[in-house]
Amino acid sequence: METSATEPATHASVTQMRRDDVDIVSLVGGIAVATLGALLLLDVLDAIHLRFAALAPLACAALGGVLLARGLEGGGGQDGR
Repeated sequence: METSATEPATHASVTQMRRDDVDIVSLVGGIAVATLGALLLLDVLDAIHLRFAALAPLACAALGGVLLARGLEGGGGQDGR
């Protein structure tokens, strides 16, 4: 199979990804999980001191950020649009 110099060779199983659509909810969720993980790591390394009582507000803030991003994204109503 020959290909021209201007067109790259692609396999039939390769699909093109769209990079213009960003899933904001997943982005905010990933940032929230990474932030919680960084805070827990800093606690383990004794850089900061977190008590167990601080985990519930942090988890609620992370969940609230995800829900806020979901609400601001629009759509997601009963009809699935």
